[in-house]
Amino acid sequence: MSSDLIIAQLSDPHVLEPGAVEFVDNNAMLRLVVESLNAEAVQPTVVLGTGDLTCWGRERQYQELADILAPLNAPFLAMVGNHDDRSFMRETFPDTPWADAEHASWVHEFDGITLIGLDSTSPGRHGPTFDADRQAWLENALATASSPVILAMHHPPFESGIDWMDADGALGRNELRQTISGSPAIVLRILSGHLHRPIVTTFAGVTASVCPATTYHVALDLEPAAKPRVVRDPRGYQLHLISDANVLTHTRYIDTGEAPFDPEWND
Repeated sequence: MSSDLIIAQLSDPHVLEPGAVEFVDNNAMLRLVVESLNAEAVQPTVVLGTGDLTCWGRERQYQELADILAPLNAPFLAMVGNHDDRSFMRETFPDTPWADAEHASWVHEFDGITLIGLDSTSPGRHGPTFDADRQAWLENALATASSPVILAMHHPPFESGIDWMDADGALGRNELRQTISGSPAIVLRILSGHLHRPIVTTFAGVTASVCPATTYHVALDLEPAAKPRVVRDPRGYQLHLISDANVLTHTRYIDTGEAPFDPEWND
């Protein structure tokens, strides 16, 4: 498959002040991601960061985030997560085409693909919000898209079955579903983060996926009322290969403990 566009997606690095650690060394893991992305044999067209780029939205954390991302070969498009601060995000990533709106959404046009970044956050709220202002903005963005769309947001638009992550609910989920399904645009994929583990489903008839976190993962526990738990699963990022309005996704794990090797098959 030859790809006209490669979107690399990283999510939820939760960058801290230098020297700080949260279960794992979040900052060191993001540095490994940057090294791995720069070493890809076929370089991504763009790197998309789907939110929670910092842990607590502090200015010093954004300075550290900018320093870690500075060596990236590809341009970086930032998205706000519920742990982020919109003002610091806009200041730190001035090249992201932020909407002139209270929410930090944006639209970026590639040759043949429209990438829409929808801000799903509300200050002080853990779960997603899709209100009237964002609905009007997204309806216009979809209606004016000149090519098939990839819609990205921090929060996935669906329930995961992990109760403690779903507990806050989703404000405006039905309105979001109606906006997507009623749009004249072709929506190829919905990309998200927030859940700290890879998940795939459909929403409004569109394949919707969650990128694994570059830091610790949420433990998979589908027991009702399961308590919050995390796990040190291998971290990584995703590569979305887009050609002829098709999207093919690969997950790159970066701390599996060994490098690729040439196998010797037994007869």
